[in-house]
Amino acid sequence: MATNYTYTDAMAQHFVQCQLCPQNSQFYCKPCEVRLCEGCVGIHLQKKSPEAHQFIHYHKLWKNRKLMSEPEVVSIVTCPYTNMLDIARWGGSKFYVCSTLSRHIHKFDFRKSEGVDNSLAPGWPRRLATFGEDIIFTERNENDVKILTKNGEFKTLFSTADWSARGIGCTASGHIMLGLQKLKTGKVAIFDKAGKVLKEIVHDKQGKALYSNPYYVIENKNGDFCATDIVLSAVVVVDSDGGFKFTYTGNPSVDGRFDPHGIAADSLSNLVIADWITRQLHLIDENGHFLRYFDFFPNKFMSESPTGLCIDSQDLLFVCGYDSDKVKVMKYLH
Repeated sequence: MATNYTYTDAMAQHFVQCQLCPQNSQFYCKPCEVRLCEGCVGIHLQKKSPEAHQFIHYHKLWKNRKLMSEPEVVSIVTCPYTNMLDIARWGGSKFYVCSTLSRHIHKFDFRKSEGVDNSLAPGWPRRLATFGEDIIFTERNENDVKILTKNGEFKTLFSTADWSARGIGCTASGHIMLGLQKLKTGKVAIFDKAGKVLKEIVHDKQGKALYSNPYYVIENKNGDFCATDIVLSAVVVVDSDGGFKFTYTGNPSVDGRFDPHGIAADSLSNLVIADWITRQLHLIDENGHFLRYFDFFPNKFMSESPTGLCIDSQDLLFVCGYDSDKVKVMKYLH
């Protein structure tokens, strides 16, 4: 589909990578459209005369963005299966998806609307996240975290012992974020790549359990940890220290059940939430206030429930669904 949108080598929503090395981006050269860490600014300056460059802090790049009156569909990609569970953005114009119907993790190019590659996983992948140049994932009925390297190799990173690994994400510091469940108890934990627990979030300050089954998890641009919980029918957001911020249980002005699945954060720290029941996407701000709905599939006589979501560093929203073989790429900020 034709569009005048400018694409750069965007990585995942959780980890915006320097385009010259694997470090986090801190600066952006506007004339060259290149993301850079502090250490690579000097290297980039050598490519042209200093007067040809203009650097700004990366987080200021999108601060003036606003909601479009209606989202624009940038691309629709047909996948080889339905029942898709999750989606993860990768370098260039690539993304990965997984489904309950296949052990393969498929890679696609949304600019060309075609498949690129697929890799047969050891088990049945159910959640994906970009981790630098690799993909980390959890599997159905497995209590561990695995990685698909950029070279196509599968490895087990670490075990989660007797906790079932649900949602997975990557933090801006390069650590692994997991939603974990055991019996009727849930928690969100931060691990390093070797499996060392760096932080666990279980209760609020009053000792009340925050989670039951944290199904999808992400970190937003503010460093908040955000999880959808399908047992609580809620989105639970805590700050980087684990302090409770808010719970979102749907738009109170609309009747019906709220059944949150996938979740993604944009450059403004707004959250997009996939609602399985209404087949809509909820958009809320960083404080949990409802902003608007996006209809994932406007024809209410057909069933197409959204599941996995991700947003890249250009604020393009990627949506996969359970009852459809289509991945939709949408633009809703300008």
